[in-house]
Amino acid sequence: MLPDPDFTILLVISLAGFYAGTQNTLAGGGSFITFPALMLAGLDPLAANITSTVALFPNQITSAFTGRKLAGGIGEISLTKLLIISVLGGIVGALLLLNTPATFFAHLVPWLVLFATSIFAWGSFRKQPLHAASFVSNRLLISCQFIIGIYGGYFGGGIGFLLLPGNKCAWQQPPKTYSLWQ
Repeated sequence: MLPDPDFTILLVISLAGFYAGTQNTLAGGGSFITFPALMLAGLDPLAANITSTVALFPNQITSAFTGRKLAGGIGEISLTKLLIISVLGGIVGALLLLNTPATFFAHLVPWLVLFATSIFAWGSFRKQPLHAASFVSNRLLISCQFIIGIYGGYFGGGIGFLLLPGNKCAWQQPPKTYSLWQ
């Protein structure tokens, strides 16, 4: 709860929430709007993180429902398995968060933001070979998805950015080659 909320603070938080929900629907990263807005309003980083995650959750559900036809599994791993792995990781991350002292979390936040931003930059800007495809084993993919779930349950900021590199280039079957004699 805000110590002594005034109309201006509530308006700023409301506008940040509206903008973050729109941004999440279009591109992701909405928590990078709500989290600092809540901290500027006077919440400690731990409370701001939890509040931001809970506030954006309905938007994430409706966006997922709307885009469900575009979603699918990766390789041999079904979307249902990926969802279960993500939820289990999220539960582990949430339990870790609830057992983290607020002062420790406050010191960790800049590193979490830097991590998410670095992963986004790496996945978005690195050059990919034209025909080379990398093959990631199912075990590694499941492990990465679980770790991303933990991160999402713990911090949540930039979770969509963490998934972009994986969706973009981490899983591709090696290309088939054909010759004139086949």
